[in-house]
Amino acid sequence: MNKKKKKIIIIVSIVVVLLIGIGLGFFFYFKNKNNQPIKNVEVVDTISEYGYNLEDRDTVIYKEAFNNLKDVLKEEEINYEEYANCLGKLFIIDLYTIENKVNKYDVGSLDFIYPSEKEKFQNKVMDTMYKLVEDNTSNTRKQELPVVKNVTINSTQNTTYKKGDTELVAYLLDITISYEKELGYDEHITLTIAKEENKLYVVNLTSHVD
Repeated sequence: MNKKKKKIIIIVSIVVVLLIGIGLGFFFYFKNKNNQPIKNVEVVDTISEYGYNLEDRDTVIYKEAFNNLKDVLKEEEINYEEYANCLGKLFIIDLYTIENKVNKYDVGSLDFIYPSEKEKFQNKVMDTMYKLVEDNTSNTRKQELPVVKNVTINSTQNTTYKKGDTELVAYLLDITISYEKELGYDEHITLTIAKEENKLYVVNLTSHVD
């Protein structure tokens, strides 16, 4: 290969690299120009002994339910039925309020799930309820998503839940959900909440079509 050909190849290579660099530069310039600042989620309160957190993005009714749970757990002798009712409300509000979630991977209510079932639960929610949730990393999402307006505990029944070889004390909650805007999400739910040592966990969710 003579010097002239080598020179042409070098020049062409430089031009290609420059064009790619300029193209990427314009892409990220216009992309970032239109994006809003990413908002970090902050924990503003916690019930540390139980691992429950309140975040700055949580809704007003979630904050009210969280404070109610704090009061229940401060008692010298805990009323576990009240604990179950508070936990059930928090679980439903966080799971079904999807508007404040960043994307489909940002699954709510994981703090309330039995530890060994968290990953399975998260994967199921990502593949179903959260499957079509658009990414909102840049705070520009226009998609309509549900916000829970109210959670009503219709009844709470004592029951048991078998975990391996152990039969745990449990509570069966019949729950009605209402939303800021009806978008076709679950309105009637049954939750099973089981007690292990001094802590309650959601171990089953059943949706009903009335």
